[in-house]
Amino acid sequence: MLKVIGDAYVTADTGQVTLLSLLDLSAFDTVDHPILVERLRRSFGVAGRALNWILSYLTGRSQFVRFNGTVSCITPVVCGVRSWPSNQFCSCYTPLVSSKLVQNGGLSAHAYTDDLQVYGHVNPAPVMTLMARMADCITRIGVWMASNRLCLNPAKTEVIWLGSTRRVTQCTVDLLKLPDASIQSSCTVRDLGVVVDQDLSLAAHMSATLQVCAISISAMASGINIYLQLLISLIRIVDISNSNC
Repeated sequence: MLKVIGDAYVTADTGQVTLLSLLDLSAFDTVDHPILVERLRRSFGVAGRALNWILSYLTGRSQFVRFNGTVSCITPVVCGVRSWPSNQFCSCYTPLVSSKLVQNGGLSAHAYTDDLQVYGHVNPAPVMTLMARMADCITRIGVWMASNRLCLNPAKTEVIWLGSTRRVTQCTVDLLKLPDASIQSSCTVRDLGVVVDQDLSLAAHMSATLQVCAISISAMASGINIYLQLLISLIRIVDISNSNC
C-alpha cells in the first residue's frame, strides 16, 4: 500500500493524476485443486517434497454440515482452501495476474493475498483513455479468473482518482464501465485498513482513527469510573465495619 501511495505522491508532484482500482479476488472458496497444483508447479517451480506436502493437505479431505442435531452426507472437498494456508495458496495467483495482464496493459499493480491494486498515471486532459485502459484490464482479469474457476467480485471493486485537488477536479470521467457493472469513482476508499482520500492528505484516515481513539478512551473512562465507584463503596464498608468494632 505504501508503494501505491508513494507513486501517487511522486506523480502528483509532476502535475499528473493517478487512477487507482481496488479489486477483490474472491478465490478462497472457489480454488480448483488441480489447477492450483498445476499453477504452483508450472509458474513457480514447486516440486518434489514441497509439492507433495501441498497435495497431502489438499487431497483426502471431506466435509459435512451439522444443524440442530441433523448431519448431512459426507462429501469430498474438491475446491476451496480453508483456514490459515488459504492466504498463502491463493496469493500465488496475484503475481500471475499482475505480470501477465496488468503490466501488459501498461498499468502497475500491487497485490496482497486476495486484494489487487491496479493503478496508472496520466495528465488530467486524456483521462478517458486511462479509464478505458483500466476497464479493459479489469475485464481481462475477470476473464482470466473465470478461466481458472475463480471469481472477480465487481461488487467490491472501487475506483478513485488521486492527485492534487486542482488536478483531480479536472478529471471529469468518473464512471468505470465494465461488462457486468458500472463503478462510480469514490472520494475515499479503504485500502488495506487505511482510508485514502483523493487529495492524498489522509485527513479521512486521521479522522477515522481519532473517532476510534475517542470511543476507546470513553470506554476506558467509563470503566475507570465504575472501578472508582466500587472502590469508594468498599472503603465505606470497611469504615463502617471498623466503627462498629
